[in-house]
Amino acid sequence: MEGNPGDQVAASLRRVGYKGYDVNMMTLAVREGSRETFLSIFGAFLPKDEWPSIKLEAILESLSYKTLDEGTMILREGQVCSAVPFVLDGSIRVYKTSESGREITLYRIEPGQSCILSLGCGKGIDYFPAAVVAEQKTLAAFIPSTTIRRLLNEGPSFRDFVSSQYTKRIAEVIELVEEIAFRKVDERLIQALAEMSSSTGLVITTHQELADHVGSSREVVSRILKDLEQRGVLEISRGSVKLLAAFDKLR
Repeated sequence: MEGNPGDQVAASLRRVGYKGYDVNMMTLAVREGSRETFLSIFGAFLPKDEWPSIKLEAILESLSYKTLDEGTMILREGQVCSAVPFVLDGSIRVYKTSESGREITLYRIEPGQSCILSLGCGKGIDYFPAAVVAEQKTLAAFIPSTTIRRLLNEGPSFRDFVSSQYTKRIAEVIELVEEIAFRKVDERLIQALAEMSSSTGLVITTHQELADHVGSSREVVSRILKDLEQRGVLEISRGSVKLLAAFDKLR
């Protein structure tokens, strides 16, 4: 992951010739680099008038920073969440899985965002109702539930942040429900391909990933893609789909 502050700090130490660093020194350097990144992204909900230095330090000391590889499972459906992720870099996906194994993405957590479902743990949500996975290499700050409760109780700015996150996510989930309930799978797939395509019309994805994105099965998506290929609007390759000029007429 480019721009990982922990990696940058470690590289800086090596460049200046500090070859004798120990594990404790490196841990401190990585932690301080991540802390600076956290404050630069989320500092708006920790203003000085609400969190003077002593109180702020207690909050920051409770955080843990993790670099998550792509595919790392953060939380499984039904588990109890003890900490809330705040994304500094990368992307986290929150999704549901049906009994048949089909997945549907509820929302993604990107830099500057957090998980609203996790924020509800311990306050009305006893067990997490979805699964959470790192969609790509991700750097995140994890705030313990006890600290979250303190932030909610003592921080008006943090409550405003949570409110804005809830508003955004509810709007996204309503849109998702409308798509699933009122739009056909082929329409959702065409829309997804259009949104995921590069400037050259190339979509780097698998049939399973597309199925997860539109809330259908891989078999259904593969059948629709094959039909679209026969109609001359796209070309299917292993791990990618190429949108052709005729594809624009479908939108």
